[in-house]
Amino acid sequence: MKKNFKIFAAAVILLCLAGCFSTKTHSVLDKSFTGEQLNHYSGPKAKITVNDFELKTSGIYPQVGLALKEYFISILNDTKRFIMDTPQEADLIISVEVIEFIPESSGGKSGLAGGGSSASSFMGGLLGEALNKANMQLRLRIIDRATSSIIGSRDIQSQAVENPGKKTTTPHDKIFKTGLSEYAGTPMGKVIYDCLVEAGRYVAQNVPLSYYKN
Repeated sequence: MKKNFKIFAAAVILLCLAGCFSTKTHSVLDKSFTGEQLNHYSGPKAKITVNDFELKTSGIYPQVGLALKEYFISILNDTKRFIMDTPQEADLIISVEVIEFIPESSGGKSGLAGGGSSASSFMGGLLGEALNKANMQLRLRIIDRATSSIIGSRDIQSQAVENPGKKTTTPHDKIFKTGLSEYAGTPMGKVIYDCLVEAGRYVAQNVPLSYYKN
């Protein structure tokens, strides 16, 4: 009876863990994550400014926040839709809060939550080596500078799990040679890329046409 219970418990845990192992990074071109791709653009541009990222979570240093901002601005510039202006001259202010920034959240022989109970030890034995899982969540707002009204807002979140034996890559790895170099080739690097590119896509798709001027 006890043996059968252990077998049943192991099966249940494996089914639950299947969700963990199937977690994967989302490409910014994956429509299930980002919606439609941006079309090539050539025309009037909107005058915007990007505030310094507000760091609402622990575990992220100010210099990383500045590097994230620079990366985000480069993504917005790539859309060919915006002119970066001063806060006093821009028509729109882009505000970004970093709600969650977890470069590594591992589980393994100490249990998924790092505990030392018999249950966690049993699960750790099934898991073997720890997994490197990264998370990031942004809160984005598009604000009319003159009226302070919010034109659009959205929370953007991504998660990535390390694939053992395989380096994580992103299309913009060269960006990570500067202020974000420690995240190059890691799940966190992929998560940063996904979140910021999706944020840029959201801004490009949600700025009203009335803000675009010759």
